[in-house]
Amino acid sequence: MPSGSVSDFGVGGGRVLRRAALVAALLLPALAGGGAALARTEPRLTASAPTSVTGTEASASFTIAERTVRQVRYADGGTLRYTFSLTNDGALPVSVDGLAGEQPPSRLFRATTLTPTDLGPGASSPVTLSLVMGGCETLSARAGAFVTEVVLMTDHGETSVTLPEELHTGSPREAFCPNSTATSRPPG
Repeated sequence: MPSGSVSDFGVGGGRVLRRAALVAALLLPALAGGGAALARTEPRLTASAPTSVTGTEASASFTIAERTVRQVRYADGGTLRYTFSLTNDGALPVSVDGLAGEQPPSRLFRATTLTPTDLGPGASSPVTLSLVMGGCETLSARAGAFVTEVVLMTDHGETSVTLPEELHTGSPREAFCPNSTATSRPPG
């Protein structure tokens, strides 16, 4: 045996090897788990302009402080189509399959569909959100309702996206709310 071989791997050297093995045993699952955690990371999607609206007789966009509001004319039973740009700010590709089953509540809008799209990291694509307008008979005339965000279904699960504009409509007067009755609407 060469000189010094016992001290290199003897009692003191064995501790060094055991420590190195312990560190490797602890780090290897953590490093592998980091890749799995990255794969399970919720996508980072943002919505931005340009925007467009169809399905209403009138629409206007205006800014109040830091809020941008898109006012649309209510059309009972009509479908509003709101197009905006959706961007993948995450590090992984994302397939947006459409809307999730549960959406934030709104008294006069019901989100029904969103065009599907596939987005690579940093990529953007225009998408169209469809909203059915209804329920004016349960809300007093000139009361309003907003939609500010939607929940999307992706291949990574559900994720919430804030719209680039707050969609707003007002409940119309009785003549333009065909299912209202003298008692169906609260006073206001």
